[in-house]
Amino acid sequence: MIAGKQVFFRAFEPNDYVLLNEWHNCPEIQKLTSGTFRYVSSEREKEWVLSKIKNDSENIYWAICMNDESKKMIGYTSINQIDLIHRKAFHGGVVIGDKNYRDGQIMIDTFLDTFSYAFDELNLNRLEAKCLVEHQTSYKMLKIMGYSLEGIKRQAIYKHGKYHDQYLFSILKSEYSSMLTSNEFAIDSILKRLKQENKKK
Repeated sequence: MIAGKQVFFRAFEPNDYVLLNEWHNCPEIQKLTSGTFRYVSSEREKEWVLSKIKNDSENIYWAICMNDESKKMIGYTSINQIDLIHRKAFHGGVVIGDKNYRDGQIMIDTFLDTFSYAFDELNLNRLEAKCLVEHQTSYKMLKIMGYSLEGIKRQAIYKHGKYHDQYLFSILKSEYSSMLTSNEFAIDSILKRLKQENKKK
């Protein structure tokens, strides 16, 4: 796994349910996710975390933690719907629950570690991702990190009293490897692509 300078991944631990419950019950954090918002009890959250710890063959969840003395958990991410026949999976959303750590470098580190695990450890060929059309931060992050926009799923998500369109993205192992070899994941290259995306929108 590519070592992020600011964060590292670890598996969920049982007591993580406390923070996860706080984030899952926060409307501000959940407003632009593709999932349906619902308030979750601490007991149900505890059961959910234990299920993710024990069943990781098709869905792998990680705590995102600061790579410093605190080792504090600031968010979570996942690889879902792992299909080892067709060598593909879904890149789950990146949730940075702690608002003090929502910066670009942390997101970049998280994407790179996810790519490395998906392509170098699981030997997947294709990673898919989705985001709501109005979630421009996610759209730009997916684009600058090498994802290709494949299309729009029309009115795919019902949330906040209306239907939302959803972007569908993918990145292939060959594309990831090419970008890695050509140093396109260097911060200067990423910032250059971000500047280009900002001009478009």
